[in-house]
Amino acid sequence: RIKTHMLTQEFGWQSVVSNDIKNWIGTKSISGFDLAKALEAHLRDQEGIEIRAGVRVTAVAESGSGFAVTTSAGDSIETKTILLANGSHHRKLGVPGEDEYNAKGVFYCSTCDAPLMSGKQAIVVGGGNSALEAVVDLMMYATHTYLLVRNTIKGDPITLEKIKNSDKVTIILGAEMRSISGDQFVKKAVY
Repeated sequence: RIKTHMLTQEFGWQSVVSNDIKNWIGTKSISGFDLAKALEAHLRDQEGIEIRAGVRVTAVAESGSGFAVTTSAGDSIETKTILLANGSHHRKLGVPGEDEYNAKGVFYCSTCDAPLMSGKQAIVVGGGNSALEAVVDLMMYATHTYLLVRNTIKGDPITLEKIKNSDKVTIILGAEMRSISGDQFVKKAVY
């Protein structure tokens, strides 16, 4: 029965791009989009929670025996406790050409953009679950996918096994992206 404010820029974050989540308790299989919608609906059904979507926290300052939280909408909320649940976002590579070719061959959502790679070669950078799932998504479309992993693969062993069993995937360990270039669309990636 604690009065609660939930501040969020959006619901779902990265989970919405997962095509098939199989480790959510009580559910055999669910898309990230459907899971995010179900969690949002569940949260909105709770009493005593004021939800402010579409806002970000811009400042937190000590105030009396608690804190003053300022939002991007200019609101200020006085509170005794703050719980941070930052979620996650797409990690950028920080290489030349990445921003220039965003949505022109550089993609951050394999569920959305894998079909655009039909008949083309693709590169996925990373060694975690997001990267491995992106490779699986691309296996249906791309002629070949290169998985560039800087250090070690930390993703799910079952997904990794599926990738290793595909002749459409090459895993390159010790690889670090250096640059992306092209004309209207990506033509070259240097690692």
